[in-house]
Amino acid sequence: MIKVTNQIGKELRLSRFLNPDSKRTVMVAYAHGILMGPMKGMETNEEIKRQNETLKAADAVLMPMGFLPSCQKLFTGKNAPEMIALYDWQSISRSKSQLGYTEGAIEPVTTIDRVLASGAIGVMTYLFIGFDDPLREANEMRRNYEVNELCQKYGLIHIIEPRVVKSKETNEDGTMKLDLMKVHTRMAAELGADFIKVKYPDTPERLKELQDISPAPLLVAGGSKIADDAADKMAEASVTANTGGIVFGRNVYQSDDPKAALERFRRIVHQK
Repeated sequence: MIKVTNQIGKELRLSRFLNPDSKRTVMVAYAHGILMGPMKGMETNEEIKRQNETLKAADAVLMPMGFLPSCQKLFTGKNAPEMIALYDWQSISRSKSQLGYTEGAIEPVTTIDRVLASGAIGVMTYLFIGFDDPLREANEMRRNYEVNELCQKYGLIHIIEPRVVKSKETNEDGTMKLDLMKVHTRMAAELGADFIKVKYPDTPERLKELQDISPAPLLVAGGSKIADDAADKMAEASVTANTGGIVFGRNVYQSDDPKAALERFRRIVHQK
């Protein structure tokens, strides 16, 4: 059977997203500005200019399309990282001091046409569950289904980050509710996600348990900046749990030496 063009396109993009030896990816999330405003590592134009050089060793970089003019140099050249477009904006990640909301809202901030025109190889959408209004969750499913259909049509990679609205995602001791993580991870997988970005569920064993119930490979999110040894253990867990890799942002670009941090994570994830 002759493969149709969109299937070939998806396979070609996946071959550039994943390391050819480890079959995993080291992606940097450089997308926090649109969600939480300026912060260390992307606070000033000069910092952003420096990151255009320091993030070059990533396999891929996640960012909103409107940020691309500031980061065009990052994606220029044969050895540049691939671009994954942040498809959605959401107001759930902001703190109370930043006028954040418990349930918040989610809204697309790009189109598939713009993603294709930019040269990006895929998109990442959010999938939030647990709203007081069940129709909001239904709308999340519809949104993600529609984006997935377009990604299938054009051979783009689709990453889904499923989450529980923040007041409901952790236990009293601060640990993640693994049972709820299993629910939204499976939902994302059965919507057709190629990869699923997840918060680290506290231990390597729990991460392995989460990967075992997901037909799609997981990508472990780094979250807020933490100590180097703790971040290294998360990266190591992504390997032992047989996930698809990591999506570390602040643990790279907020490091004292972002270039060295990125190289360290590459050695761990790609086992070199």
